[in-house]
Amino acid sequence: MPARFVVRLTPSFQRDLESLSRAVQSEVLAAIKRLETSPFGPPPKIKKLKGKGVGQWRLEAWPYRVRYDVVGRDVVLYRVRHRKDIYRG
Repeated sequence: MPARFVVRLTPSFQRDLESLSRAVQSEVLAAIKRLETSPFGPPPKIKKLKGKGVGQWRLEAWPYRVRYDVVGRDVVLYRVRHRKDIYRG
């Protein structure tokens, strides 16, 4: 059985999620379930980011992106935004 990770939501992630429509929220939450067992891959849905900023990992839930970090056994979710906005400051 694969190792389990604990998904933690930051206040900024919760605000971003609440601003989305119910249908998009459902899609994003379904994609996040993957992070409980495999937060490091496989690509292309999950990718390690090289730039600066919060969240060194990216999960794709088309057309939205979730930025997160893995700290020990915790997956800390920072932001969920449209792909055109997520990488701006």
